[in-house]
Amino acid sequence: MIMKTSFRTRSSQIAAILLVLHGLIEIAGPVLLTSMPNTLVSFGGLTGSVLLQNVRTVVLFGLLWGIARLIAGWGVWGLRKWAVILGIILSIVTIVAAVTILPAGVMDTVFSIPVLIFLLYTWFGNQKIEPDPSINAKELI
Repeated sequence: MIMKTSFRTRSSQIAAILLVLHGLIEIAGPVLLTSMPNTLVSFGGLTGSVLLQNVRTVVLFGLLWGIARLIAGWGVWGLRKWAVILGIILSIVTIVAAVTILPAGVMDTVFSIPVLIFLLYTWFGNQKIEPDPSINAKELI
């Protein structure tokens, strides 16, 4: 038996897959950094010895963001509202912060923008903004 899924459900599934992929990449980066610490030249404005002194912090934040994306992806797949909100928050913060961590921010943006669009569609669907009938639009002009 083939089940029909709405586009809202499909958009949540796509967002969940992208969140999980992004989370896995966020976790893989720190794992690679710890196995090859001298390969990272610069990150988020940090270079040289300053970066080497702060590599644990970079690894920790990568792991935390990766785990948060995995949790959000799991919850979005199950159509949990808390997970949709978590995914929206993660996406917005990532888009805003992406410019500070170039070139890694480019990959973050490539994942975060579609996730944000799909999650907003999951939440709102095709709903239109209905005008308040108690407000006369001509009086506002």
